[in-house]
Order: sequence, then structure tokens, then C-alpha cells
Amino acid sequence: MKNLLFLAMITLVAAFAACEMGDLEQEETIDMDALRAEIQAMEDAYAKAQNARDAEAVVAYYADDAVSLGPDQPPLVGKAAILADIRANMAEDTTSGVTTRFEVVDLFADGDLAVEVGKTLRTGPDGTERETGKYISVFERRDGKWICIRDIYNSSLPDDDDDDDDEEDED
Repeated sequence: MKNLLFLAMITLVAAFAACEMGDLEQEETIDMDALRAEIQAMEDAYAKAQNARDAEAVVAYYADDAVSLGPDQPPLVGKAAILADIRANMAEDTTSGVTTRFEVVDLFADGDLAVEVGKTLRTGPDGTERETGKYISVFERRDGKWICIRDIYNSSLPDDDDDDDDEEDED
């Protein structure tokens, strides 16, 4: 009888563990189509805010503890530093009628982390493409919402400042 009771307890524990493992596997299954649409919507909102020169709306994309790695500058650590940089860039930008859009090219996700590879397209007022770039954004799901915690970006255009920095930087 003891053996039968012990066997029943083991079976019950194993069944419970299997149910829990099944729940974990279901929690980690990510609908990639839905995630791609959600991330693209975030990129669209970022572009809309950038085109409207609304720095506060742009920075809504980032977590408070985000780190942004832009070209030719030290890392921007925290939302306040990122906001200050966005404001400065908007103040310096004298282009008129240029619009920016972002496109999700590839997306990887597991659990509460997602990595987006994207491209940036800038279009002049006449509709011609003026600049392209690329970026990688890392998102974390916090309280059920995806938010950017890290990003890195740069232009795909060659350096046109004729200062030969590129050659010196490689030494």
C-alpha cells in the first residue's frame, strides 16, 4: 500500500510538473507577426514624431535606462541624455521638407527580449531618396509592453567630410 501511495504521489508531482512546463512553453511562444507589427508601429510613431520635430514623443520609444549608441559620439546613457541629444540634433537640423521613415528588416525574439534590424530611409521634399541608414534596436518586454533598451545606428552613405578621419581611425 505504501508503494502504491508513493507511486501515486510521484505520478501526481510528475503530472503537475508537466503542466507547469507546458505553461512555460506557452508563455515563451511569441507571435512573430504580431510582434513585427507592434515594433513597426513603434518605428512609425518614432518617425512621425521625428518628422514633426517632437523630441518628447521620439524619446517615448526608450526605457528610462536605455543606452543609445550613435555615430561619432560616446554612448548616451539614460532617457534624459537621449532626449538632450535628440533636442540638440533637431535644433541643428536645417533641412526642410525631409521626411524619415524606418522599416523593420529582420526580427528575433525569445522570452522578454527582441532584437530588430532595420533600415532608415530619408526622402527629400521632391520625393527622392536622400539618405539611407541602418540600425539595431533591442527591446525588452516590461509590464507587458515592449520598450527599447539599447540601439545603435549609422548612415549607409560614405563619409563625405574629406578630413581623412576614416584612415587615421583604423591605425
